[in-house]
Amino acid sequence: MPIPDRQISEWSGQADSTLPGWTHAVLHDALDDAKLLEDLDVEIFVQGSYANGTNVRKDSDVDLVIQLKLPLEEDVARLKSDEVMLFYQHYVHTDYGWEEFREDVLKSLREKFFVREGNKCIDITDMDSLLRVPADILPAIEFRRYLAFPSLAGEVYEEVVFFRDAAGHVIVNFPKQHLANGKAKDRATGGRYKQVIRVFKNARRHETAGIEKEAAPSYFLECLLYNVPNATFRAPLSDAYRNCLTWLTAHRDKFDGFQCQNELVKLFGGGPDRWSTAAAKGLLRALSDQWDTWQ
Repeated sequence: MPIPDRQISEWSGQADSTLPGWTHAVLHDALDDAKLLEDLDVEIFVQGSYANGTNVRKDSDVDLVIQLKLPLEEDVARLKSDEVMLFYQHYVHTDYGWEEFREDVLKSLREKFFVREGNKCIDITDMDSLLRVPADILPAIEFRRYLAFPSLAGEVYEEVVFFRDAAGHVIVNFPKQHLANGKAKDRATGGRYKQVIRVFKNARRHETAGIEKEAAPSYFLECLLYNVPNATFRAPLSDAYRNCLTWLTAHRDKFDGFQCQNELVKLFGGGPDRWSTAAAKGLLRALSDQWDTWQ
């Protein structure tokens, strides 16, 4: 039998934001007051499911980015030669970069919290502190992909988040574009898009699916659903969930053309910031079996 409507409705609910909000505020204040960072031009913002409104119960970690604005990393390959010269007249090289900034962020957090260095983020899980939910903090540096530089006032670029993983691999993310596109798609589907994402997340983690979270991370799952046409979501919630699952299964041979929610990079491929088509197809098989055999 199919999954009951009441279960689908329960899975669609968003986790309470009170405790993540408290954690965000505590961390933001701690970083804002850090002596090592006080003379730096930084921006602190939330990314991930909490920021995107797709967080579910028991999966509400706070993902916070602290981004160094200047100095910055740049891609000027698209600029004309005179524009490149003009760029380097305005932005001079400095020895202070991402590695030095990450170390200063790490030292600042250790003054107040118990931290652990993860593959990409600095993890804070000390429940005896002021924090109320686990948090991941990503030290990053602003990366600009330049499209034009006629003058300092007229520079045109895409803003990207730059960092490295523990192995030293460069990773660039587009959290602001991801956030904006997710909001637009949710509006275009009458609010159904994010509901269906939360259903998929809860269905994935339910014991009847047998899917490990690491095989279908939340970010990749959101991006997968972003490729589903808006019309597929415009139905009663249970039908919308089933419609999306059916559409994705029918189009699994076209995954190579799927984009991330930021619409700037592909979802599938090699590298630390890509998903495998095999993992996505395995997820769809498990969720289809779950739907057909629910008891």
